[in-house]
Amino acid sequence: MAIKLIATDLDGTLLAPDHLTISERTKKSLLKAHIAGCKIAIATGRTLAFTENVTEQIPFCDYVICSDGASVFDMHKSRDIYQNHISNKISKEIIDLMEPMELYYTCYVEGKVLVQKDKMDFYKERNLPDKFLEYFKKISIICESVKDELGDRDVEIIAIYSASKKDLATLKNYFDNHNLHTTTSIPGEIEITSTYVNKGTALENLCKVEGFDRDEVMTFGDALNDYEMLDFAGSSYAMGNADERCKQIAKYITLSNAEDGVAEVIENTFI
Repeated sequence: MAIKLIATDLDGTLLAPDHLTISERTKKSLLKAHIAGCKIAIATGRTLAFTENVTEQIPFCDYVICSDGASVFDMHKSRDIYQNHISNKISKEIIDLMEPMELYYTCYVEGKVLVQKDKMDFYKERNLPDKFLEYFKKISIICESVKDELGDRDVEIIAIYSASKKDLATLKNYFDNHNLHTTTSIPGEIEITSTYVNKGTALENLCKVEGFDRDEVMTFGDALNDYEMLDFAGSSYAMGNADERCKQIAKYITLSNAEDGVAEVIENTFI
């Protein structure tokens, strides 16, 4: 069956190791597939505002699966075609729980990134490039109180970094008791979304809305937040640099992101 939709993760997959750029080879391969009639989706743990540097490089992108699948944004209609967010009540309870903890966290709300100023010094991870971190800070809304800034809005995703084992155990107990979904995309981080939210369920709902069969879908990923998406698609590729669990669930394995693994597959599919 012909491929009609390509859905690809960003960090560690579509993007170069700098987490910012798409290689010229990969851009050309995606454009070739798009011209051939294939729709293009990016699927990421990032929220919508945090993908603008990517969609500027591939302006023909059709869909953005945001915040680990909490939202699916139609680029042509400029609106969400699917949503499943953490309720305002639960979100505020999590924020209250984290308030005395020495950790760093972000909340993704309506496509934007909220960061609490007094939590910024607790960010201890040093496994991301400085230019990427500078870009992240630039697009973030730094506020005195995330809870106040949130108001009555629901939350797409809460990402937690640099938490102690004790605090993580406390938080995990809360997440489990409220049936929240947890995953990770980079070391030292945990991502929380609403019940049943993941890239796989978001992709499934995108297919239902737009009329794609799962056998017409090709996916690419490398981290655990890509696991369900790789499992869902009829044609799925784990990157050479992928987590071993992703390699086990994917149908195939391609080259690493540094070696243009996405382009390698697309070039051989859309000859």
